[in-house]
Amino acid sequence: MYLAEVKLFAVVKNQFLYKLKAHLSIFSSLLIIQVVGMLLSMNGSGSMGTSSDGYSLNISYYTGDIIIIFTMIWSFISAIIITTKAYRNDDFVFVANRFSSNLSNICFLVFASIVGGITAMLSGILLKVVMYFILDDGNIMGAVISLQELLLGMIVSTFYVLLVASLGYLIGMLVQISKWFSVLLPAAFFGYSILSINKNDEAPIISEMVTFFARETSLLFFGLKVIVTASILFLGSIILANKMEVRQ
Repeated sequence: MYLAEVKLFAVVKNQFLYKLKAHLSIFSSLLIIQVVGMLLSMNGSGSMGTSSDGYSLNISYYTGDIIIIFTMIWSFISAIIITTKAYRNDDFVFVANRFSSNLSNICFLVFASIVGGITAMLSGILLKVVMYFILDDGNIMGAVISLQELLLGMIVSTFYVLLVASLGYLIGMLVQISKWFSVLLPAAFFGYSILSINKNDEAPIISEMVTFFARETSLLFFGLKVIVTASILFLGSIILANKMEVRQ
């Protein structure tokens, strides 16, 4: 028995704190992504209009949907990036193994998802405030968001960002095992989508997966769906990582 026994929790904690400091550029890219999303959202997320007897009416809607979508894309790409060899080699600074390394990565992605979900929701509100002053012509209508609605939006956004991050992490591990997956996975996705379009279909598998989460009206069940799905994806990533050679 060793005089100094290294505990898993302590190792994961140290790796997680190290990655927070070492990967600050990931959060910088989040800021840039959300600013771009805000700029694109200034054209309006939707519009409708009508005209009659010499007058016309155009209504534009401003929401943070584009910002949330961009944040989900950011989480997907970030999850893939931290599976690359350059990022994995940072873990050899610590007395650790693949399991602790993956746990610290998952903790980092959970934290990043929380930050992304909260900032995406706040960016959507900031967008509405900015547009209120830019379009200050007396023809602006807005709805007051209660604290409960704000918190609900942050929680839902965080769950969506986490779900996409867990998928990106699994795909990143697949690519690290074999570079062929970097070609096969996009080819399968776009090929399936093109075939579905040619058949005037909406890609039923993808559509059902989106509906499974998006149509859920209960926050509790929605959260359980995301947590269970993300846990399965992360577990699959850990199993794949254990099959990799040392320092691969």
